[in-house]
Amino acid sequence: MKIDFHVHTNKSMDSIIKPRELSTKAKKLGIVPCSTDHNVMSAHAELKELGLEFIPGEEIRTVEGDLIGLYLNEAIPKKTPFLEAIDQIREQGAIAYLPHPFDYSRHAVQEKELASKVDAIEIFNARCPFQIYNQKADELANELGKLKSIGSDSHFLFEFGHNYIEIDGEFSDYYDNPKELLKALRSKNLKFVTKKAPFYVRGTTLAVKHVRTIFRKLNLH
Repeated sequence: MKIDFHVHTNKSMDSIIKPRELSTKAKKLGIVPCSTDHNVMSAHAELKELGLEFIPGEEIRTVEGDLIGLYLNEAIPKKTPFLEAIDQIREQGAIAYLPHPFDYSRHAVQEKELASKVDAIEIFNARCPFQIYNQKADELANELGKLKSIGSDSHFLFEFGHNYIEIDGEFSDYYDNPKELLKALRSKNLKFVTKKAPFYVRGTTLAVKHVRTIFRKLNLH
């Protein structure tokens, strides 16, 4: 099974990927996306209706920085303190996943004490502007003995499909079963496929967010 641990839809203010577009491409490529929109989980119902195999999640803007919860049933509010968000993830039997640590251009959590509380660390984020950020994330995962993962962090459809981990088994083995996914990530047979996103996507994403914010204020969306 191929899985991309960090994907956004247009439910995130800075993404333009429609759930139907993501569903179509994911099925074509045989990649299971983790749906991790910023501070919302509203895409999940539509993705289910489309028959997409995906893992429901959320990228939470905690007080200290970004944190992803995977296999969530309920959204965790923005500006929840990091450790409190970890507790809420655990209460839902979900996975705590640290995205893009050391990316100083974003709301990254770098503190070892906080990072030590998560289950997995994103050691490759396709949108990190400099590879040193990913290298430092890998070093942190090694130091803390954490599971490693990767994410495309796709906000545009063309970004999706180039970054994933190939693990043994089928989606049915991991559907609604976070413990099995964590077990799979401990395997030595993992295949990591990575490709850095074009540098310009970050600025374009920011522009999308600003435009959509203006439209929302004007009630034109």
